[in-house]
Amino acid sequence: MIGIVTQKIKLFNERETIKPPANNTKNILTLLEEAGYTLPCNCHGARLCNGRQYSFDCSMVPQNTVTVSLEKETESIEGLSLTPDSPSSLMADAVLVDIGTTTIALSLINTEHKKILASSSFANPQRSFGKDVISRIQSSLQGNSDSLKQCLCQSLKQELSTLCQKSGQAVHNIKSAYLGGNTTMIHLLLGYDVSSLSRSPFTVRETSPEPFYYGSCRVTILPWISAFIGGDITAGILACRLEQYDSALFLDLGTNGEMVLKVRDHYYACSTAAGPAFEGNGLSCGCAAVAGAVSSVSVKPLGCLCQTIDNKLPVGICGSGALSLCSDLIRKHYVTADGILTRRFPEKGIFLSRKADGSSLYFTADDFRTIQLAKAAIGAGIDILLSEAGLTAPELDHIFLGGGFGFYVSVKDCETLGLLPSRTRHSVQALGNTCLTGLFNYATKNCSLPDISHIQTVSLADHPDFQSKYLEHMKFPVLSD
Repeated sequence: MIGIVTQKIKLFNERETIKPPANNTKNILTLLEEAGYTLPCNCHGARLCNGRQYSFDCSMVPQNTVTVSLEKETESIEGLSLTPDSPSSLMADAVLVDIGTTTIALSLINTEHKKILASSSFANPQRSFGKDVISRIQSSLQGNSDSLKQCLCQSLKQELSTLCQKSGQAVHNIKSAYLGGNTTMIHLLLGYDVSSLSRSPFTVRETSPEPFYYGSCRVTILPWISAFIGGDITAGILACRLEQYDSALFLDLGTNGEMVLKVRDHYYACSTAAGPAFEGNGLSCGCAAVAGAVSSVSVKPLGCLCQTIDNKLPVGICGSGALSLCSDLIRKHYVTADGILTRRFPEKGIFLSRKADGSSLYFTADDFRTIQLAKAAIGAGIDILLSEAGLTAPELDHIFLGGGFGFYVSVKDCETLGLLPSRTRHSVQALGNTCLTGLFNYATKNCSLPDISHIQTVSLADHPDFQSKYLEHMKFPVLSD
């Protein structure tokens, strides 16, 4: 299961009759959401939880009226007797790999039955050569290209072997591999020259490779769009199914804030240097979205109420937790709309919790500024893409959020911070790891690759409005009391 958080389902009725429209193409989860229910599902019917979260096939597309029995507050949904096949009886024949700058995620899948059988993640071993893309490019140019490639390849082979062993699968049965990642990470994996990525105008010399064989395994790498917009964003387009919408924005909140805007038949894309704050890096007490990471925070009179992933003892605060805390600080007037810290913000920082080793977790003023700078960069990028497309925010139909913390992020928190345009929450969906979801859709032939040659990339660094937009988004929305 890929990062699904166990949470309560808050419902309005105990029983719901769903009457699908004629020639229905929507799955049961989508129909339930349209009926007004809030469901703890981020794959939206892609069955990325292997049916462990629901007792029915969440991808089912009903053609006739169905009655669903739903408790008012529960951790499961009963009523449809369509339990998916047991994944343990299936053989994994493909692996999906999301190669991120900070974290690498893998999933074993059965392509015929379209099921994810096992998943894992680990820290990118290239971090020893530098925490970010720029430092790794510099390290490669200093003669470490082979070392960067080998350490990643070896870690991938080891993790795949371990994952197969733990899940009762056989490595030799893996006949296909589907990879996505930012342009630099894929270049380093393949041992490509990265010199053109290190200097203006930041062009890509190498073309995206055609599928090739690594032993008996056919390797497919999703094509990159530009130097700063990689195959992970191509996968994100597939995950969101942007082609279905008249206007939609896909936003990947990773180390770099990549975004793609679709307006009618036109696509616009950009990358903004948001920094690694949304992945928990760059914060004094930050960490990735792992077990024990603080994923949400509520500031109370006697201290902070923290929720951690998997309810484990706190190890740090991840991106969603930082956004949750910052938004609550704004709501409770620790910070003004102009971004000025008030006297309520302690000089030492906001005390969050004790760690298992007894040390304290504090969220400092510098941490807040880091989040503020990141959200300003994202907001400026969104505004400029909308302007290039001749669209205003109220005209935007859908917003899709991706990124490592997408399973845990609150749309309300994003709106409070001004990270997203002011819209109703019904138009915003947090999809989690869109790279893996897109790879899954492609590997199981649920979609075809988009024609990325028609995507118009916008350079924010060269855009005349970027600086003014950036300063504008340093401020926060004025909240009504």
